[in-house]
Amino acid sequence: MFRKTFVLGRDALQRSFSTFPAGFPGVGLLLLRVVAGSTLLMQGSAYLSDWHKLTWITLVAVVLALSGGICLLVGILTPATSVIVVLGTIGYALSWIPAPPANLLDSKAAIIDVIAITSAIAFLGPGAFSLDARLFGRREIFIPQQQPPRNHNFTNTELP
Repeated sequence: MFRKTFVLGRDALQRSFSTFPAGFPGVGLLLLRVVAGSTLLMQGSAYLSDWHKLTWITLVAVVLALSGGICLLVGILTPATSVIVVLGTIGYALSWIPAPPANLLDSKAAIIDVIAITSAIAFLGPGAFSLDARLFGRREIFIPQQQPPRNHNFTNTELP
């Protein structure tokens, strides 16, 4: 019983720190972030095409879509941004937020895709090609080897 609790605690601690994968997994996460971020930027700018009819709830949606899209594109505060985007997209899917005139998320399949992609980003992290990785990534610490202690035994030839 104690061992299982200890292992779960270690896993929870490890999840606090993203692994920031590089290589093909990092490129895959970059692709997910680019698709989700550009979709949010285009949806937010679609709201701005009819800017004089914006209500306060649509203005909040525009700000969240544009800022969420930018944050996902550059990979800053990615887990928090992804959660906010998922919640906002669910709110849009439940029709709490009115649709813009030019709507990218017309079909329920597109909405589900955005929710699935941003959920995956929230669970997997931003990847190595992000500002999060540069600012909060793992660091390598080099500890120099200790010099052996010097022998201070003097011989007769060294003394005056």
